[in-house]
Amino acid sequence: MKRNHLVLAILFVLCAGVLAFSDRRAGDQLVEAAPHTSTRAAPATRFGSAASVSIEALRSRADLIGLAGGETHELFGHLSPTSPLPSAAPANAEVPPLPPSPPTPSMPFTYIGKQSADGHWEVYLARGDDTLIVRDHAVIDGTYRVEAITPPTMKLVYLPLKLVQTLDIGSAE
Repeated sequence: MKRNHLVLAILFVLCAGVLAFSDRRAGDQLVEAAPHTSTRAAPATRFGSAASVSIEALRSRADLIGLAGGETHELFGHLSPTSPLPSAAPANAEVPPLPPSPPTPSMPFTYIGKQSADGHWEVYLARGDDTLIVRDHAVIDGTYRVEAITPPTMKLVYLPLKLVQTLDIGSAE
């Protein structure tokens, strides 16, 4: 057992003992505050004269928020939406549409197989008549980078668009 565990166990036993053997008298009752009615002047302190402090009488929640008459009270006031910020463009100017996003290329690779070598995965891919052997962080023809090989998927990044694509490579078994 580590030293920290031993210290925590001792503290736990001490806390349990305090709870079990503490005095549980009913003397700790809630006392309602009463307004201060003293006519004596407050004693002076070394910082100057002390101000008299009084405690307000307690009011019910229904009196505070108005639930007795069926009316509601807005706790934080009324929120109104702000007006939109003024535009730098003229009022009648046409906003040109956004340029279309480049088309997402289809996956050019076909999965052939995989092998675990030295604790790292090698994946065999086919592209047309070519067979490729790829590992983590390998760059294929400057257009794809193997981000991660974690069976059952392999993540490839299409570098021109920085688009992540996944290829199903089966389970690790």
